[in-house]
Amino acid sequence: MDKLKQHFEKGILAIAMLVMGYVAFTLYSDADEQQTKIQEQVEDREKGRGRKVSWEVDMSPYTSALAKLDNVQPLTLSNPHNLFNPVQWRKTPQGTVFKVEQGNEIGAGAISLDKTLPLYLKVEFRSVSKVGNITRYRFAVTREAAKRKKDRIRVTTSVDGLNVEDIRKIFRVVNIKGDTDNPTELTLRMVDGSGDITVLNGEVFSRVDGYTADLSYPPNGKFFKNKRAGEKLFFAEDAHNIVAINKAEAVLSTASTSKRTTIRLK
Repeated sequence: MDKLKQHFEKGILAIAMLVMGYVAFTLYSDADEQQTKIQEQVEDREKGRGRKVSWEVDMSPYTSALAKLDNVQPLTLSNPHNLFNPVQWRKTPQGTVFKVEQGNEIGAGAISLDKTLPLYLKVEFRSVSKVGNITRYRFAVTREAAKRKKDRIRVTTSVDGLNVEDIRKIFRVVNIKGDTDNPTELTLRMVDGSGDITVLNGEVFSRVDGYTADLSYPPNGKFFKNKRAGEKLFFAEDAHNIVAINKAEAVLSTASTSKRTTIRLK
C-alpha cells in the first residue's frame, strides 16, 4: 500500500496519457474521414462541370399549336358575313320583296336549267347514178346544230366520185366499200373539221353535234325555250351570253363582268 501511495500520481498520469492518446486518435480519424468526404465532393463537382444537364420539356402544347396552322380556316368577309357587302333587298315585278344573302338569289346564279335536248347530224345514202363516165352518189343530210337556221333543214346533196366535195360543201367521200355502183358503206370527211363518219347503205347515220336548253329565271318569272350556244339572254338588268351547252349543264357569261357561271341540270 505504501508503494501504491508513492506511485499514485504516476498512475493517474498514465491513465491521463492513455485518455489523451485515445482522444487524439479519434479526432484524427474523424478529421481524415471529413477530409475524404470533402475531396469526394470536390471531385464530383469537377466532373459535373463537364456534363450538360438536360431536362425533359413537354412539347405537346407547341406541337398542337403548330398543327392548327395546317388547318387554318379562311377568313370570309363577304357573304353571308357581309362585313364589306351589306345585305341587299330586291323587289320582283310581282311586288315580292326578298333578301340577297348568298349572292345567287339574283343574276346568273339564280337561273335554272330545266331541260336539254340533243341536236343531231343525220346522213343517209340514197342512190347511185351514172352521168357519162362519172358515178354520182346522192345523200340526204340534216344538220340540226348548224348556226344558220336555213342550214338546219333536211336537204339532198350529191358528190361525183372520190375526194370531191358535195355540191353543198358539207363533206367529201374519201372511201367506198363494195361495188362502186352499189356500195355497202361510204366514209365521208366533214368539211367543218368535225371528223370522218361512216354511212352504211340502207341505214341513217346519226351523231349528237350539240344541245338546246330550256332555262327559267324565277326572280321575275322569265322562261327561255330552245336556246343554243351563242345566243344571249336578258335578265337581272344585264345580258348573258350562252357560251356552251351539253347534256347536263350550260355555261353563261355575264356581259357587264365577263364572269362565267355554270348551271347544272336539275
